[in-house]
Amino acid sequence: MRRLLLELKIAGINFPLVTAALSLALVLFAALAGELLDFAPIAFEAVFPLYAAIAVGEWSRFRSDAAFEAIAAQSPARFPWMLCRFFAVFAAVSLFALATMLAAAWVRPGLALGEMFQLYLPTAFFFASVAALVGGLSPQEHLPTLVCGLLWLVALLTRSLLRLPGVEYVYPFLRFAGDQHGVCLWSKAALAGIGLLLRAALGLLAEKPPKGGHALTTPLHKPGKV
Repeated sequence: MRRLLLELKIAGINFPLVTAALSLALVLFAALAGELLDFAPIAFEAVFPLYAAIAVGEWSRFRSDAAFEAIAAQSPARFPWMLCRFFAVFAAVSLFALATMLAAAWVRPGLALGEMFQLYLPTAFFFASVAALVGGLSPQEHLPTLVCGLLWLVALLTRSLLRLPGVEYVYPFLRFAGDQHGVCLWSKAALAGIGLLLRAALGLLAEKPPKGGHALTTPLHKPGKV
C-alpha cells in the first residue's frame, strides 16, 4: 500500500486535479443531458477508458521516465515495478470513475451502477494495457497516448466493421455502437483477456534491455608512436 501511495505521489498533483475535473464534467453532462441520450456508454465505454489510457501513458511512465536507468539498475526485476506503477494510476482513475458513476446515478436515477462498471472496467483495462505495453517498450514520451488515441479514433470510425462476423466480440465500443446480438458480456470478457495477454507480453519483454548502437571507443596510442 505504501508503494502505491508513493507512486501516486510521484505522479504529481496534476493527475488527481485533471481526473477530478473530468469526473465533475461528466456528472454535469449527466445532469444536463436529455433523457433520450444513452449516457452510460458514452461516458464509461468511450470517454473514461480513453482517459485511463492517457493517465497510464502520461503519469505512469516506464522507459520514458528520466530515472528509468537508475531504477532498472537498482531493481532485480523491472516488471514488478512497472506493474505497481500501472495499478497505482489505473486504480486511482477507477476510483474516480466509480465516484462519477455514483454521482451520475444520483442525478439520473435510471442509470444502473452495475452496467456502468461493466462497460468501464474491461474497456479501460484494455486501453490502459495497450498504453502500458507501448510505454514499457519505447522511451519516446507521449507515444502511448498517441497510440491509444489513434486506436480509439479508428475503432470509433470503423463501426461498419461490426457487420463482419466475429468483429463484435473484440470491438471495444459494442454497447455504444449498438449490441445487435446481445454479446456485450462476451465482448467485454474478450477485451479483458486481451488486456491480460498484453500484460503478459509486457512481463516477458520488460526485462530485455533496449537495443542501442555500438559504443564509440577511442583507440589507445602505443608509447612512442603517434
